[in-house]
Amino acid sequence: MSQRQPGSHKFKQVKPHKVSSRYMRPRWERFVSQDINGMMLIEGVPIDKIMEKYGTPLYVLVESEIRSRLKRFKKVFGTNIALQYAVKCNSNLEILRMVREEGFELDCSSVGELILGLLADFKPKQLTFTNLFKTEQDIHFAIKIGVQSITADSIEEIEHIAKTAKKLRKHIDTVIRVNPMFELGSYSTKGNKYGIPLKYVERGVDLARKSPYVDFKGFHFMGGYVYNPRVFKIAARIFAKLIRQCLDKGIRVQSLSLGGGFPAAIGEEEAFPIERMKDFPKYFERLMHRYDIPPLQLIFEPGKSIVLNAGIGLMKVISKKRLGKSSRMVIADGSTYNFIPDALVQSTVKYDILPASKMNERRIHTVTIAGNTCDCWDLIRQGIDMPKLRSGDLLAAMDVGAYAQVMSSNFNTIRRPGMIMLYADGTAKLIRRRDRYSEMFAPELDVLKMAGPDELEKYHNMYRVNIDKIWKGKMKKDSRGKNGQTGQDRDSLTKLSVYKMIEKDAVLENGKKKK
Repeated sequence: MSQRQPGSHKFKQVKPHKVSSRYMRPRWERFVSQDINGMMLIEGVPIDKIMEKYGTPLYVLVESEIRSRLKRFKKVFGTNIALQYAVKCNSNLEILRMVREEGFELDCSSVGELILGLLADFKPKQLTFTNLFKTEQDIHFAIKIGVQSITADSIEEIEHIAKTAKKLRKHIDTVIRVNPMFELGSYSTKGNKYGIPLKYVERGVDLARKSPYVDFKGFHFMGGYVYNPRVFKIAARIFAKLIRQCLDKGIRVQSLSLGGGFPAAIGEEEAFPIERMKDFPKYFERLMHRYDIPPLQLIFEPGKSIVLNAGIGLMKVISKKRLGKSSRMVIADGSTYNFIPDALVQSTVKYDILPASKMNERRIHTVTIAGNTCDCWDLIRQGIDMPKLRSGDLLAAMDVGAYAQVMSSNFNTIRRPGMIMLYADGTAKLIRRRDRYSEMFAPELDVLKMAGPDELEKYHNMYRVNIDKIWKGKMKKDSRGKNGQTGQDRDSLTKLSVYKMIEKDAVLENGKKKK
């Protein structure tokens, strides 16, 4: 980061020390280290300093790691293959801006993601619209802005797109998603919900071709958790035959997307080594030559593998509980609902949780790390060995850059955490603030009219008081004042007066606005 950006903060970087192998995985070595006292460093910045500035829970995205992975994909696939970032993995506008700067397009799964792409300065022709169903309004919006293509996921959706296009009298560039119905080892598409099964694809193509306003452009393969590069080669051969059949009927095919699904590592999982795909461009060229297929646009859609390992979730220990001789519970201020929901949705996901403020200490206890919501299922990680933890200690949930934030909810009416981008020079930029209650309540208040904006603003002002800045060091709780009051008593009176002052200021401010 060569220049300070608006809203950024420059942290002082400290001398990094190597992290013990008990807490380090190779995929973090480029940006994670520790200081001499065992405090985790991210890009040389102590996480306790990050916490002091931004609070917890907090997502930290490492800019250098995201760019490195974007460049790796570009290097492997070259310039002739289009790469489209899967927005659903992490749709933050700052990440989308970086994706655009590195020469990627976007694979969008909703109108909301299309709008985000436009806000991030992508051209409409750099956006594809791929999901299982689109309303008439969705299709109209996509046509109006001029997206690259719309993907039809089923025979019914081709009919729906054709009917909508005819009603609008607008041509729609359409790609048909295909389920090639094959297996390789543990990988299988036969039970997959995406795409038209292979034996019905000819019907779908004919339907699209007969629709006057549907312009058939090509095919799409969903990919999905592909650990073996041979999967893409088998899929490519199936699609080559399908494309050849279309050409024999005089149907031109201009594009083929082989999807994404390059697995990224969480915990003990192994990542897909994208470098194993370096021979694929040449393989695909030979395949096209073998089937005498004219040049077409090949597309891949990486997402999770770009951002997952670049994200770290910072939490604070709020309590510990001894539940028996061998059962210990640690409560953190994050949760599986509002912070890292993958741990709740997928039972096989086991995040690495590091004792971020005690990296020098050994693992001595097996504990369950639980979230702070009122729900018994809110267990972030069970059966993990940790050092002795106390209230105030910091924890780092690793590999949370994909899906965690976009899947998080306001369960218990809790505001979702903020997110920062951390740069190699120690500069941090807030790229998403915490939710506001006004935003959370708006869908109900807009229709029920149960409270006005002034009432909500009053509660907001009361809540946002910075206790430390107002009262820290002002009173001695054990000292006695006049009338026998303790410092704690006087604190209570002071808080009440401050609240009244805030309410008065809010009323005066609203009065000025009305005038």
